[in-house]
Amino acid sequence: MTIMFKKVLALACTALFSLNASAGYIQYNFTGPISGYVVQHDDDQSIADYRLTVPIAGTPTAYTFGFNVQPLGAEGVDTITSEWTYFRDGGPTSFAVFDNFGSDRYANFRFDITRAANGTYSYSTQYSASLLFHTGNGLQFLPFSGSLTGTVSAGTIAPSYASALDSLGGYAEFVPHRVPTYIAAAEVPEPASLALLALGGLGAAAAARRKRA
Repeated sequence: MTIMFKKVLALACTALFSLNASAGYIQYNFTGPISGYVVQHDDDQSIADYRLTVPIAGTPTAYTFGFNVQPLGAEGVDTITSEWTYFRDGGPTSFAVFDNFGSDRYANFRFDITRAANGTYSYSTQYSASLLFHTGNGLQFLPFSGSLTGTVSAGTIAPSYASALDSLGGYAEFVPHRVPTYIAAAEVPEPASLALLALGGLGAAAAARRKRA
């Protein structure tokens, strides 16, 4: 009986571990001009990994940034500089990235993710960059800036991917552990709420007039 109990306990622990390996992360997929995904922890919403492709408008060639984290100090480094969220109840984390290509080549990206009243997520991305291109005057550093918008949707992470992140301590190599700062989003009152506020204001004004009388 004891042996059977131990076997059952071992199986339960194995199942629980396997569940946690995939349940500990959530993947958010980007669509629109930007493609790719961000993986974050579902407990503190910190970003565990990210793979995004961002097109830069106006470049002499169809240039895109493919985020691929590399060791700090190497050419083409992606560095998450800050993380923040508007959602206490869970949701995609907003973040900023600095991309250093060495010399005078660099790019700054800000991925700001908000939620609409119907529960859908959308991103607004601003970027500025200095990139080297062949022009009529030879090689030149050219400035670029712009903004992109699209949608973000929750997906599922493959168990093998979750296990790989677990083996790295929960974060892809060179991705820092940053717990996002909560920022309260400004909410626009619904029409019914505005009507109640207006009625309350009228009632307060009437009461004040009665007191003066």
